[in-house]
Amino acid sequence: MFIRNAWYTVGLESDLDAGLVARTIMNEPLVMFRGANGEPAALLDRCPHRQVPLSQGCLHEGQVQCAYHGMRFDHQGRCTHIPSQVAIPQRAQARAYPLLARHGLLFAWMGDPERADPASIPDHSVTTAADHVGEMFYMHAKTDYRLGIDNFLDPSHVTFVHPNTVTSPALTKAVPEILRNGDEVRARRVMREEKSPPMLERAMGLTHIDRVQDAIFMPVGNTRIDTRAHAPGRPDGMSMRLSTLGLFTPETDTTCHVWAGLYRDFALDNAQLSAMVRAELKQTMVEDISICEKAQSAWDPSHSVLHLAVDQASLMAREILETLQRREQQLQA
Repeated sequence: MFIRNAWYTVGLESDLDAGLVARTIMNEPLVMFRGANGEPAALLDRCPHRQVPLSQGCLHEGQVQCAYHGMRFDHQGRCTHIPSQVAIPQRAQARAYPLLARHGLLFAWMGDPERADPASIPDHSVTTAADHVGEMFYMHAKTDYRLGIDNFLDPSHVTFVHPNTVTSPALTKAVPEILRNGDEVRARRVMREEKSPPMLERAMGLTHIDRVQDAIFMPVGNTRIDTRAHAPGRPDGMSMRLSTLGLFTPETDTTCHVWAGLYRDFALDNAQLSAMVRAELKQTMVEDISICEKAQSAWDPSHSVLHLAVDQASLMAREILETLQRREQQLQA
């Protein structure tokens, strides 16, 4: 089962520049667009007349026009026009979902609209911070979204999965400090005189670094890796900050949408560095998705799972998700 009363990343705000955007979230097909007022809107991607996907139609002055009979629906899902008749039945309504834009991202609320509090949208303000530069991109993964969360919270795999980008034996061996604040989980690793991972060496120009890395989880599918690094033994010198986001939204029970991006607070105007970071992060994400898909394809719930010490953060995140799910079930009872 899915947690419905929560905000999920469902796209980049710039996606709406193309017009109608179709995307399945938690087994429900959505069509997203900008309404007549320019604000983001999301409807169930199914015409109430003959169930043709509304995304197969077109936008007409900020309203969705069905490709089959030309019925039009506004940003609240109300039918405003039926070419073949004057009267509009009360049932001529497409379900509308709360959809808001924050930090260049689109967030949809899939549950009870009355519970949709904009203040609870996750803080991804680093994506639009003036003192950072970076770029988000989209990928699709044939895996349960929770395996993506597990992967981000457990960087001990980097030596084996990412030999050319973020490999680090020191990171693999580092013992994490697990911190929990409410529904936020943070796994902190501290490395001294670490041989720089290949991507960081190319980005920072240092062969060795002192580094503090926090792998962070916020429900439902939000993860971020915050890195603070400087030359060994020089904490008062120039330090560099990087934030790597991994946002996981369930598409179905065994597939998910992924938005990722790396943001840095140095060399902001270096376009060549930005292109290199983006390409290497994409390669890293391809490798992460590949290994998670292998786990998903082999997954057998009848087999017990062995947990290691490095799984503490992901197990805590799973516990939070299960608690949120139980609370939701109690509300529905």
